[in-house]
Amino acid sequence: MANINQSEIQDILRKFRVKTQVLCSGLFTEDGFLITVEQAGPNENDDCHESMGAICANIIAMAAQGIEMIHGDKNVKQISIKTDENRDEGFEIILEPVTNDVMLSVMFSSFLNLGVVLFELNKMIQKLKRYFSEIEHDETLGLVKAEQ
Repeated sequence: MANINQSEIQDILRKFRVKTQVLCSGLFTEDGFLITVEQAGPNENDDCHESMGAICANIIAMAAQGIEMIHGDKNVKQISIKTDENRDEGFEIILEPVTNDVMLSVMFSSFLNLGVVLFELNKMIQKLKRYFSEIEHDETLGLVKAEQ
């Protein structure tokens, strides 16, 4: 996926974080390679985010295998992980596909309004899908022009 403008993606993720007060969000490939991370505090440990991307990719792959065994397809719509029932201390992680090979992870405190987070998350995913489809369309046009 060439020609990804990371600052445009960061801007989409930052606006989402500001609206919802999530702790961080990140995009990674289906193989677990980190595309970008946006978080409230300083981004000091990229290794941690790389590891989280790999873990998230594994969780999605396992879910896809389970869904395929049950339903016959691998269509993972969303995975939600909750760490603690105590709303003051716990946090949640939502994993959701943006494209066939790009996944989004969002981490937020359990005390946030889940409805607001999910509403804004859906809006952001639609923006990201449009962004990635434009990139894919431009790459396809580039290949067609190069062949001519």
